[in-house]
Amino acid sequence: MTPLVKFPDTTAILPPRYMGQVGYYAAMARYGHVVVDAALRYDKRQKDVHRCEIADTRGLLRLTVPLGKPHGCDHAPTWNDAAVSTHDEWWRQHLVALESAYGRTPYFEFLIDKFDGVLRSPEAWDAWPTAVDLDRVADGVVRSILGFDNDVRWADAKEVADIPAAVDLRRADFTLPSQPPYRQIRADRLGFHPNLSILDLIFNLGPEAPLYLLDL
Repeated sequence: MTPLVKFPDTTAILPPRYMGQVGYYAAMARYGHVVVDAALRYDKRQKDVHRCEIADTRGLLRLTVPLGKPHGCDHAPTWNDAAVSTHDEWWRQHLVALESAYGRTPYFEFLIDKFDGVLRSPEAWDAWPTAVDLDRVADGVVRSILGFDNDVRWADAKEVADIPAAVDLRRADFTLPSQPPYRQIRADRLGFHPNLSILDLIFNLGPEAPLYLLDL
């Protein structure tokens, strides 16, 4: 495994995230085995399941994926019951926002096409996606770019319940209280913004992103 893995024999349980924070991926990288709880109970207060934060030309910007509220379930609703909406063609808005924010970074043009499977109309998916579907696809792209080689899998409720002696991070906020600054394209004008979406780290640092995570 890469030097990013500090606890090769330990399993951690994480919540699903949409383009999760730098702190989220720093935590994911530490463990040899990671299980993402794909059956996490739906809670509209958990905005990070379908929202991320980047830095654009004027400061912080939240990118939100609109979801339909779960209904008609014969069980306690999970994020797998929250369908992705086509409202306001959010995928186009996200793409425009990312190009505005990071289009002048050295790595944007080489990496943005890797997210084609994420930033598309829900109607173009083989099956109508849920929040978990979207997060799983986005996470696969991010881990591929970062070169993670630890064991990461998405599991249902029974699988999660059967994991012995796991580190449970499903309620963690993944803050980085003393995060060292890295090169952000507008830091000279806007200052350094900590713990943004992993997209900020990827587009600003490119192949240096895993080296940065190694020091967290």
